[in-house]
Amino acid sequence: MIDTTSPASTASYSIVGCRESGRIMVARLLGRHRGAGPGRVVHVIRDGRDAAVAAWDALVEAKGSVPFSFEQYVESFATHWVSFIENVREAAEGHAGRYLELRYEALIGDPATAITGLLEFLQVDASPDTVGACAARINLDACTAGNWRYRFDGEAAFRFDAVAGYLLQQLRYDEPTSTGLRRAA
Repeated sequence: MIDTTSPASTASYSIVGCRESGRIMVARLLGRHRGAGPGRVVHVIRDGRDAAVAAWDALVEAKGSVPFSFEQYVESFATHWVSFIENVREAAEGHAGRYLELRYEALIGDPATAITGLLEFLQVDASPDTVGACAARINLDACTAGNWRYRFDGEAAFRFDAVAGYLLQQLRYDEPTSTGLRRAA
């Protein structure tokens, strides 16, 4: 999320962490909470299945071992993913001109188009030079999409879809988890 509560002329933006609840954070940025706003909110949404895989990998790397299975983690992650997105959307209701959802996959799939839309939304310079400079700063080697297809098994797919399948459809992640499973060669 980007807090643009500073005057637009200064082009000063701060990245706001996700440790507070999505609803409170967005309400604060949009001016519904004391001492804040009016701002603009950019909500970068990543396919929850890929986010779950990345979070699991980070957890295992940090801890070494965990007392629960990947499938259990996926189900828990899906619950939190749904809750966060729904809370952010609820807080942003009525602020269509100040709230933008940007798909992570669009940002890495077509950076120039996604960045142009983002800069226009933020009402800052969206010239080709600025867009090019922004796109050059994206480390595409570190960006992944679709890895869930290789990591989810039938049980993980079932658990994620049971909790978050409807939200995947709302967000137009059209490939159902159960039919998107692939096996690594």
